[in-house]
Amino acid sequence: MDDCGLFDQQAAHWDQWAPFYDSDSVGHLDHRPAVDLLAELAGAGPALELGIGTGRVALPLADRGVPISGIDASPEMIDVLHRHRGDRKIDARIADMANFRPPTSSPFPLIYVTSSTFFLLGTAQRQIACLRSVADSLTVDGCFAIEASFPDVITAQGQQVIVRDVDDSHLRLTIQAHDPVGQLVTSQEIRLQSDGTWRMLPSVRRYVSPAELDLMAQLAGLQLRDRYGGWDRSPLTTTSTRHVSIYRRGKVDRFA
Repeated sequence: MDDCGLFDQQAAHWDQWAPFYDSDSVGHLDHRPAVDLLAELAGAGPALELGIGTGRVALPLADRGVPISGIDASPEMIDVLHRHRGDRKIDARIADMANFRPPTSSPFPLIYVTSSTFFLLGTAQRQIACLRSVADSLTVDGCFAIEASFPDVITAQGQQVIVRDVDDSHLRLTIQAHDPVGQLVTSQEIRLQSDGTWRMLPSVRRYVSPAELDLMAQLAGLQLRDRYGGWDRSPLTTTSTRHVSIYRRGKVDRFA
């Protein structure tokens, strides 16, 4: 599948997710540590979010006074964001993360992507292209922050069925298949209601290890500055399930 086809696939997948995304994500996660660190990195801003979605991070970050631009593949996600935006300074547009141009003429002191959204790009080539677009869109001393799960957290040999939620009225589960050669996890979340209605919500992710991400970033002109076990700057350990990595343009002297 070519770049255009992958972008269209992303848009179709996440248009289907849009009506459920807030209730599934926002109500169960505390985004304050992410907003705290991103606000510090952004300073006066502006900041650019890749895969802005419904604005679950962008909205509280804008409440801190940081002007936000954002791109997303899904028109339905952007529509939800616009309904919640109010008078906040958020400019969200449809664009491909793999080959984007900045929504403004000025570079950004901060570009960020959360929740392993980077993996949705689907191929190594598109992931490297995204990082090159990031490097081209940062100020000289700007930062790129990425949150991503470790591969072993999201993969399983062969197939896996995960029960997400179940009660007397509904069942929500995920069926996923793992392709270790392509580093791909293909998932379908299936939702069944007691009245017989059902829905399938797909996603495809190409995961990368931190070491592979660092190599991709170097190819794009970015160097690792810090790496944490979470947005709260907790140390990265062997039991960490995710990492928050912060890159800067060019060469830096300090590695986390």
